[in-house]
Amino acid sequence: MSIEYIKDGFRTELASNLSNPIKVHEVCLRLLSEVAKVLDINQCVKSTEDGWIIVNKLIEISNEYVLARFYAENSCLASKPQVNELVLGMLIRDSITCMEKIRTIALGLLQGKQ
Repeated sequence: MSIEYIKDGFRTELASNLSNPIKVHEVCLRLLSEVAKVLDINQCVKSTEDGWIIVNKLIEISNEYVLARFYAENSCLASKPQVNELVLGMLIRDSITCMEKIRTIALGLLQGKQ
């Protein structure tokens, strides 16, 4: 299931949770967990901090340092920040960008393994 979730499955889960910032963050954590599995990164992802471990590994491998910025914004969603709706919308959009970058990096690394 891991590769299918990375390729497209997370998008389905994300689409039904876009109005809930905490759920958006949870989808990102699950995506990072699945990425860790398929890339043989020995790390369980159950928290934002665990997610940072995977994000840091992805950055080391890919040199995509912008991923840190997007994941930092995604991390803010874990506690449903008290911001206006425009800012919340921006955080959610940047979280989607974060997940797409994670997806792209992971799929590229998997392709390189084959």
